[in-house]
Amino acid sequence: MYRFKRLLVGISFADQDGASIRYAAMISRLARSEKVVFLHVASSVDLPEDLLEEYPDLFQPVGDYAQEKMKKLVGQYFDGHPETEVSCQVVEGSPLIEFLRKVKEEDVDLVVMRKRGEPGTAGTLFEKLARKAPCSVLFVPEGSKAWFTNILVPVDFSENSLDAMEVAVAIGLAASGIKEIYCLHVYSVPIGFYKTGKSYEQFSEIMKGHAEKHYEEFIKKVYLKGLAAVPIFKLERKEYRGVQEVIKDRGISLVVIGARGRKAGAGVLLGSVTEHLINITTVPLMAVKKKGTGMGLLDALLKL
Repeated sequence: MYRFKRLLVGISFADQDGASIRYAAMISRLARSEKVVFLHVASSVDLPEDLLEEYPDLFQPVGDYAQEKMKKLVGQYFDGHPETEVSCQVVEGSPLIEFLRKVKEEDVDLVVMRKRGEPGTAGTLFEKLARKAPCSVLFVPEGSKAWFTNILVPVDFSENSLDAMEVAVAIGLAASGIKEIYCLHVYSVPIGFYKTGKSYEQFSEIMKGHAEKHYEEFIKKVYLKGLAAVPIFKLERKEYRGVQEVIKDRGISLVVIGARGRKAGAGVLLGSVTEHLINITTVPLMAVKKKGTGMGLLDALLKL
């Protein structure tokens, strides 16, 4: 858990902020984090001068009020590592830009974000932030319990999957009770399989055999540190659907996935499968990025 020394947690004063704060506390304990920044971005509103003269209290800065409210929330839900520095900050401006600016200023390793519990809620501020953040992101759906009982890593045998496995192993070792990591590879049968003279069933076995071979080569590169890797091979045309089925069947409590994989061209900073999972999953999901990914794009955004 050496990666996650500096955390940024978005606070919106919604009912489910507590879940994000509890997860930040858990990561803080597991990683012995140096600092956790809780951030609320207040959108600035331009008011007519005559209205401000009539109602001068409208001009009072919201920072003090919001900061006190945030401190109460953090005091209620945050029980992180005793040596972790805690900072509650309020800024005004565009939420997306200000969050990205804070990621850079605070040298953040992991962003912890609340996600609505129901599937199909992509496009929110937090998910837009995740696509552009130059670091890993943990999505916390509403109602999530702040503990991990088992971990699933969807793999495509790429360097990004190796990175995700490294993080999953670190979490598994830090969280008591986890003895194994589920490694899922979703494979499919090419559309032109019939040209080989093989049946669909025959060619699906050929594809599975190749996947098993690549998995054996892949897992040798992973330092499991005493944990067991349990391979799962699933036939499904849509990769994200295969992942969702395994999450449900195995009662998965955390998904760790490389933010960019073999099909990185399908997204700007997140792979297409990761994008779908962020949209539909109802369990905590950590999108692992190498720190600094997309920093050039971030610098360009902050100059706008």
